[in-house]
Amino acid sequence: MNSLDRKLAETEPLKKRNWIKLISMLKLQSNEWAIAKLTQGGFEDFKIAYMPVLMNITPDGINNNELADQARVTKQAMSKVAKELQKRGYIRSTIDTRDKRSTVIMLTDRGKKLVIEARMHVTDLCNEYRALVGRTEFDKATEILKAIMVYNDQKLLAKK
Repeated sequence: MNSLDRKLAETEPLKKRNWIKLISMLKLQSNEWAIAKLTQGGFEDFKIAYMPVLMNITPDGINNNELADQARVTKQAMSKVAKELQKRGYIRSTIDTRDKRSTVIMLTDRGKKLVIEARMHVTDLCNEYRALVGRTEFDKATEILKAIMVYNDQKLLAKK
């Protein structure tokens, strides 16, 4: 066994507590859960790729550039998803009165129903998890994840 193989073997136990893998698996499970719930609710044409865009549209609408930033997608990707969402009747857009080069994206009634249903299902799931692990532990885990996200965002901003 060469030294590289030995080093690889030494890192094998790390797989069991790899939180990146755990988060990735939880994300996959969450996506499957969301698709199933929303499909049952009558949103058969729903795709998980729609969520970052839909969930960041404010009640009064949002500028397409701001939405891309909030959803953490490129403007090109956001534009593609927005076209699909508009075609499926989840959103509508108008010219931004502040900047004629931009559009304001708003939820349609169908989009509002999807967002409300998604938020209510997530609330139910969080309550289910609180019952599973305890309110204090679940809420602490949520706060820890938020703190890690803020830390990572600050590191990214510092590099820019």
